[in-house]
Amino acid sequence: MDWIVEGDSTVPLRLEMMKNHKQAVLSEISLMTEALKGIDVKITRYIKRIQERKEERQDNKNYGEEEL
Repeated sequence: MDWIVEGDSTVPLRLEMMKNHKQAVLSEISLMTEALKGIDVKITRYIKRIQERKEERQDNKNYGEEEL
C-alpha cells in the first residue's frame, strides 16, 4: 500500500510484485488441477463400485427367483 502512496517511482516494484504473485497463483492452480485429477479418479471408482454392488444385488435377486 505504501508503494501506491509513493507514486509512479514504485511502478517497477509493483510490476515485479504482481508478476511474482501471478507465478504463485499459477503454481497453486497447477497443484489444485492435479488434486482434482485424483478426486475424479476416486469419484469414478466409487461410482463403479456402487454400480457393481447394485448389479450384484440384482443378480442375487434374480438368482433367488429362478429357484422358486
